[in-house]
Amino acid sequence: MNSTTILLTQVKDESVKGRAMFRLIRDRSGVTAIEYALIASLVAVAAIAAFSLVGTNLSSTFSNVAGCL
Repeated sequence: MNSTTILLTQVKDESVKGRAMFRLIRDRSGVTAIEYALIASLVAVAAIAAFSLVGTNLSSTFSNVAGCL
């Protein structure tokens, strides 16, 4: 291979990569899935926080009841 062939091959590869990247950026089908994943993770974090808070309060309530008995 001579230097011209190598250069043309590199330009062609970059052009193909550029078009593929442009198509990925234009494609909006994955955006909804990402949004749902973010919402689900936010709900999971809120649920974990709520359960840990309720669990701590419930534990102290049972301790108070056991102390009164």
